[in-house]
Parts: sequence; C-alpha cells; structure tokens
Amino acid sequence: MPPSPQPTVSPGSVTPHSPRDLPAPYAIGMEESFSADHFFKLGEDARQAGDDAAAFAYFARANSLIYRHGPTAQALLAMSNGCYQASMLASEHDQFPLLVRCLEMNPGNDDARTAIAKAIANAQSNDLTKTCFIFYDAERARAIHQEAYRRALEFVTLGGVAGDVMEFGVLGGWSARIFCETMRDIFNLNNIRLFDSFEGLPEYDSEIDRSSYEIAGRNVWPDKMRFPDEFLRQFGQPHHLHIREKLSEIVRAERIFVHKGFYSETLKNPPRAKASIVHLDCDLYQSTVDVFEGLHHGKCFQDGTVLLFDDWNCNRGNPGFGQRRALQEFLASQGDFTATPWYTYGFNGAAYILHAL
Repeated sequence: MPPSPQPTVSPGSVTPHSPRDLPAPYAIGMEESFSADHFFKLGEDARQAGDDAAAFAYFARANSLIYRHGPTAQALLAMSNGCYQASMLASEHDQFPLLVRCLEMNPGNDDARTAIAKAIANAQSNDLTKTCFIFYDAERARAIHQEAYRRALEFVTLGGVAGDVMEFGVLGGWSARIFCETMRDIFNLNNIRLFDSFEGLPEYDSEIDRSSYEIAGRNVWPDKMRFPDEFLRQFGQPHHLHIREKLSEIVRAERIFVHKGFYSETLKNPPRAKASIVHLDCDLYQSTVDVFEGLHHGKCFQDGTVLLFDDWNCNRGNPGFGQRRALQEFLASQGDFTATPWYTYGFNGAAYILHAL
C-alpha cells in the first residue's frame, strides 16, 4: 500500500555523520575471534586513555561474545553514570546525546529514560519512524513484530552470535526503530545497518517477479513503494537522514550505518562486518537474490545468522516466487551454508537460522 500523508511539521535539524569513515577501532572486524577478556582489556586501556568512543566499541564486542561479561558490564555502568552526571551539567544541546549514551550503557537507569522521553515530547516534532504504513492495525503489527525481533535478538545476544543487525528495506524506519529500541532494552550493543534506495522498489527486471501474483496479478505496488516528494518535503532533509536522526534518539549515532542505493549497487562493496540478523523486507525475488549474493560474497554470513523474511508468504506462499524461491536457490547454489526454519510471525513473516557447513 502507498504511504498515506501525515501532518506537516517544521523541519528539524540534523548533524550528518559518516560512520563508514571512522577509523579502527570504532568498527571492529567481526572476523576477529578473540575472547571477551581480550576486548575488555582493550576497552579498559582506551578508557584510561580518555577515548570513550573506542572503549565503548571494545566493550560492545566483549558483551557480544559473553552477554553481560562481568568486568565489561561494570565498566559500562561506570561510563553510563559518568554520562548521566555530565548531562546534569551540560547545555540543552549537549545533554540529550549524553542521556542516550547513559541509557544505552545502562538500560535500567529510569531517570535517564524519563528525561529522554520528556525531551522528545517537548520537541513536538513529527517522527517518521513511529508510523506504520503497511498494516491495517498498527498496534497489533507492532506487538507481533516486536516479539519476533526480540526472539531473534535474544538468540544472537545470549548465544554469542556477534555481528551487526542488517535490514534490507527500511521505508519510513518503523521496523528499524523496533530493532533499536529492543537492542537498547536487552543490552545488545552491536551496530545496525540500514539498506534501502530510499526511492522505492527497483525496476522489475526479473521475469519471476514480473509474472508473480503481486505484480502481474494484482500490481500491489503501482508507485513502487516510493514516498511522494511533497510528503518528504516537510522534513527539510532527505528522509534517510531523518530516519538516522530519529534512531539516534535511541542508540548512539555511531552505531547506525545507512547504505543508500539499490542493493545491486551498494552490495558491490559489502560491509566489512558479520551479520547476526538479516531482516529481509525487500518484497521482490530479485532484491532478495541480490542480498544473498552480496552478503555471501562479502563473507557477512556466519554460523547462527538469523534470517527474518518479512515477505515470506507473499505471492500466496507459492515457493516458485519471491523470498521462498530466493532462499531455495541460494541454499542450492553454494556449499557454505544450510538453513533450518525456526518460527513464523504474523501472516507474512518467517525466521530461519543459517548453519555453516
């Protein structure tokens, strides 16, 4: 369904970030197999040197290997308390990101949580990431997807599947927001990567897509899921920047990577990171194929990567089309991974776990 217009709001401000340009150790290679103790030691060295950004990156890596690793959790709690104390003395402009970092490193700080909610309410700005454009019952949809994402995040967080959450198909950022909120609340400190053209679906180059029920039969995406220019103009900035800005109210901006462009282009240079969860909300067979090929070529998949297919039951659930066909072909085309089904969610979603051979 096409996005419905929302009330006009005043343009917000945004500070662009370029996390791709950040030097090591801000983006630690997920191929590294050191212990949690190793990364804790590196984090402590960075913290003692006054480099809190590097310390957080190392501590996040330690926490992803051993959930709530004792000394790491204590170090993060101390850093969180420092951020909270600093926020009490900071200007209004500097206070908010300090509160975000405080809560991120200690989800149990209710004072920080309350202060963040109050600041957002006082800002009275429209937030695209809070709008569910697809489902007829937004409250039910959120409950279903929040539980599905939480199950996947608990699996990788508690099971030591260290890696980024990668989402393919962002639209307004509704599902990305649920991921970020859940990651914060369960103390998953890894990065999230958002892949989208932010210009709608690509051309239907595949005959499999062109002959599918959704396109040849119903033509359910006549506007190719593109937001109208007049709708986006109200934000005063490209909507991918708006999404990143709003998500940085939940987790620090340095954890949010936006890959703008069609997958066939952006995945020519895959991220140098392992994927813990891959959320495929890209509707088309060809787009799903592009994701599999790009991430496999880039060695982003690993034993335990969770695949969340948002469009598993499109095309009447027929395995000859869409994401069902794309997964079958991927598993048959290579000898590195197999997969087992895990659970379904809502009317259209399914979760799988990849296994290295």
